[in-house]
Amino acid sequence: MKKIVASIAMVWGCLLTAQAQAPQKEVNRTVQMDTIEVNYKTRYISSFWDNFYIEADFAGRMLMGEDDASLSFGKRLKPGFSLTVGKWLHPDFGVRLNFGGSRLKGWNAGATGIYAYHDSWVDNFDPVQEYWNNKGVDTKNGYKQDMKYYELNADFLFDLYNIFTSNNRLNRRWTSQGYVGVGMLRTAKYHGMEDNVKVAFRLGVTGNYNITDRLGAHLTVGCALTGSSFDGELGKGDKFSGILNGSIGLSYRIGRQGYKVVRLVPKEQLAALNNAVTLIRQEQIVPGDTIEVAKERMTVGSLLIPSVVFIPDKNDFNEELQMVNVFRIARYMMRYKDAKIAIVGNTGKTDNRLARHRAEKIRDILVNRYGIFPERMEIRTYDVNAKYGVTGYEQSVNFTVVE
Repeated sequence: MKKIVASIAMVWGCLLTAQAQAPQKEVNRTVQMDTIEVNYKTRYISSFWDNFYIEADFAGRMLMGEDDASLSFGKRLKPGFSLTVGKWLHPDFGVRLNFGGSRLKGWNAGATGIYAYHDSWVDNFDPVQEYWNNKGVDTKNGYKQDMKYYELNADFLFDLYNIFTSNNRLNRRWTSQGYVGVGMLRTAKYHGMEDNVKVAFRLGVTGNYNITDRLGAHLTVGCALTGSSFDGELGKGDKFSGILNGSIGLSYRIGRQGYKVVRLVPKEQLAALNNAVTLIRQEQIVPGDTIEVAKERMTVGSLLIPSVVFIPDKNDFNEELQMVNVFRIARYMMRYKDAKIAIVGNTGKTDNRLARHRAEKIRDILVNRYGIFPERMEIRTYDVNAKYGVTGYEQSVNFTVVE
């Protein structure tokens, strides 16, 4: 994320000289203004044991093989279960292990001899068909496939909600995640079926409702894609079989939740910010009544730097980086006690209503935190970029001299 912070370095030309002279002597101060561009990345860190969760689901699954559409939706849909252990590595992504099981029903409409995953099976012998024949079922026009299977899956999760908004995932009532992964599917010996193991590729989406900060309910829809011989049937040309699944269940967060935020700032930019903080601390310890400030001030209509940069489309800003700029404006107002300024909400790429609210927010901070009289400030809104021929102030509140 890239933010523009205006960090003003006040360099008092004769400050060091004044410290060696009598405190009654007038000290001339020169304001040097500089704008730096701060690029920083954010890293979220947590202990290995943090941000774990468990889930239990009731599932419904349906086989989507080549001939299975011959059975109705209701006859193919069978119940199942799944148990999950997962961990969020970051507010945006996580991993999980999932174990589940179910029965599946399919249909075989082909000729005999298409089951070939067992060495003893030869042409004209179909163990599944043989099973149903022994049960007295007429298999001339096809027959059911009745399977029991278990699955072990590893998935990668990504938070869909965080693509569009902030990372306060644990504070939301509603969340949504997508997942992709791989699984191992194993059919058991059952109704003529033999043991069979296949690898499947998985994808799906989950919607969550957080009942409390620990307990949540969720609904998942997904599918698994595996080889066409998963059900033992070679098929007639299709290379894949699918399993459509839906589940509903409960999740519970275990252990400590949340992350520590580490901001990574380039060394040269961090040094610039530290210098600004050092100057502010030096200013705060200078007795104000022992120094007479020279009447060197900005002319009426001048655009004061710094500006306060807001988060795009929001009436909020990063206090960690921007409050230093509000402080510099407050210091200017304290030095020139008869000065008046206009607090300008920039309407460049921002609607007038939001721009005004931003300007009012800065005014309230100057009044309530620094004691600046509200009569010394006016609220205005216009396109600062266009008026002053500058760039980079689209999401900012600026300051101009009125008197």
